[in-house]
Amino acid sequence: MRRVNVYLLIPALVFAITSTCHAQAGFELEPVENYQPHVFLTEEQALLKVLPDCDEIVYDKIILTDESKTVLQNRLKRKIYENSFITYIGIKSGKVTGYAIITEEVGKFHPYTFIVSVSPKGKIREIAILVYRESRGAEIAKKRFLYQFKGKTLKNPLRINKDIINITGATMSVVTMCTGVKKVLTVIDQFYLSGKRTDNIASMERVKFSDEGREQELTLFKKAALSMGTLFEVSAYVAGKYKAEKAFNDVFKEINRLDYLMSNYKEESELSKVNKNAASEPTICDNELAYVIEQSLQYSDITDGAFDITIGPLMKKWGFFKEQGRIPGKEELKSALESVSYKNIIIEERVKKSLFRDPSIVKTIYFRNSGTQIDLGGIGKGYAVDMATRVLKGNGINSALINFAGNIYAYGAPPGKDSWVIGLQHPRKSEGLLGSFEIRDKAVSTSGDYEKFFTIDGERYSHIIDPRTGNPVKGIVSVTIVAGNAIRADALSTGVFVLGLEKGMELIEKLPDVEGIIIYEDFGSRLSTKASSGMQALFRRNIKGSPEGIESDVIMSGS
Repeated sequence: MRRVNVYLLIPALVFAITSTCHAQAGFELEPVENYQPHVFLTEEQALLKVLPDCDEIVYDKIILTDESKTVLQNRLKRKIYENSFITYIGIKSGKVTGYAIITEEVGKFHPYTFIVSVSPKGKIREIAILVYRESRGAEIAKKRFLYQFKGKTLKNPLRINKDIINITGATMSVVTMCTGVKKVLTVIDQFYLSGKRTDNIASMERVKFSDEGREQELTLFKKAALSMGTLFEVSAYVAGKYKAEKAFNDVFKEINRLDYLMSNYKEESELSKVNKNAASEPTICDNELAYVIEQSLQYSDITDGAFDITIGPLMKKWGFFKEQGRIPGKEELKSALESVSYKNIIIEERVKKSLFRDPSIVKTIYFRNSGTQIDLGGIGKGYAVDMATRVLKGNGINSALINFAGNIYAYGAPPGKDSWVIGLQHPRKSEGLLGSFEIRDKAVSTSGDYEKFFTIDGERYSHIIDPRTGNPVKGIVSVTIVAGNAIRADALSTGVFVLGLEKGMELIEKLPDVEGIIIYEDFGSRLSTKASSGMQALFRRNIKGSPEGIESDVIMSGS
């Protein structure tokens, strides 16, 4: 059989160590092109290695309910971010020979991917590393280390330097390997060894390995779910259903993790903790969250404050948080404006010392104004799209399109085509298409006044507010930005919207790798369109009376 090379290049998050500073240094995303993990096994090779004595391998997807997830977390005594697991089950002569789960844990900085197989009696049969991403500690992939886990069960505590010998330079990887193994043992015990899901094994779908010399046909798979209060959709061309299931499972696990990081609605999120405490004292902030906030502050600088993640108090005054639109008084706006400024956010670094580990760098956040709050709604979804893209690429998927509430990343192209076709929704006709353009390996984001607004006395008030004046923006109907990554497109679509036609287009033309389209109200509320110099050749307007409408892979609507 031909083995398919599935390289899992999960996001590389690097902590840069510098002196005490403000918003630019610290957490840094290592560019994908500079990121070279140690790839030991493909998924097919891993499955055949840990489940060798079987006639066939079937797979079962477990969707966790709130109740079953709580039971798992209580048994593990820790939080898990997975909402589902894919279990591979080896079958020989109609009997189960073993269970296996491919999972991930984070070492010191980066996630690594490994597989754990368990016998029908709950004993570990074998563990293998698929991908290791740390610069040190790859010795955990060696047999002499992994052999220590063989025969262990849930009853074994897996203590470092007692049950499992540590590896110098890879302590965090060893620790998280133990917690990951316990997670797999607990999942298999809870759902299979207990008998809860063993009745349907005979009807489960078989894993189809690729045949020698035959190219597998790519099929379009789609999945959508609600996250961060809106719809997250992913479409991908994949050679096989189980590969698509695995990739989508990883993507939605990542989106769920980011929701718990950046949500300002979930009380237990990292951002909520910052918002709760940063006005009274410098508050330690998760490094990844600090990176997103630092990126936000950069775009505030670029747009002269038109993009601002402290906009929350103004959104509240105008009634957009509770969808009860109202016009606040001048004094209300004046009071709210004092707390709305990205310059109220102070980010610093400090060295955290420990008796048991090397000193580490932590970020702290402090708010200059007691009313300041951070809302990442204008950039968080773009960041989530970028992270989801990395997960898909890490699963060996070469053609996919992600759409998160008007934030899109399109990479590769559908089979037989050179690019993806993006349709731009008409801002005043929900079923109409204003035009389209084609992109490949680019992000797109649209901000519009037509998704969230209210009308009083015939006047429209949109949810896009100028943080410098406190009032909803007038005259601009929508802004579409095309850029190299989704976090950039997301922030700039809002910032350019607030800047207006002239200053907004001037900024687009000035920035490298950025193109855009601004739709604005001309005389008599007539809609007009202005495209940047690079966009003019790409955008095809849907002219009335032209041949039948444009076929699009996705329709862009404003967020």
